[in-house]
Amino acid sequence: MLLTPAQAKGLEFDAVLIADPAAIIAANPLGHNDLYVAMTRATRGLGVVHPGPPPAELSAMREIRT
Repeated sequence: MLLTPAQAKGLEFDAVLIADPAAIIAANPLGHNDLYVAMTRATRGLGVVHPGPPPAELSAMREIRT
């Protein structure tokens, strides 16, 4: 299922994959809030994929390469 952060607000999922968090942040003035909403929908697993380096806001996340 593919949802925008606004569509996912209030929902929970076992696993969430966030694609291009920098684009979420840049999409509108409340982009940081949207990224927070997207990241807090996962109950068991969270994945983040991004082209290039991750945004500074995600610098504390542990990176796992497969």
